[in-house]
Amino acid sequence: MRVLVRRLRKLEEGLLPPAETAESRRVHAIVMDIRRARAARLGLPEPEEDPEPVYRPGMSIGDTIRAGVQRMRERHAAEEAGARS
Repeated sequence: MRVLVRRLRKLEEGLLPPAETAESRRVHAIVMDIRRARAARLGLPEPEEDPEPVYRPGMSIGDTIRAGVQRMRERHAAEEAGARS
């Protein structure tokens, strides 16, 4: 039983995301600054700080594909509306 518990803990540790640290927040801020500068240089809209997650736990592959297609359609509609005005 102890061996099983130990194996499950090791597996669980590998599946969990790493804890947020000051270093990870600093790296995230640097990456976002680079993305904003690139977007400004290319004339693109500023990237979102915390976009809606693409995948949510419990989603099937079909749900993931449908959500991606829906986002793509919305993006194209917004681009067309922006080009018309």
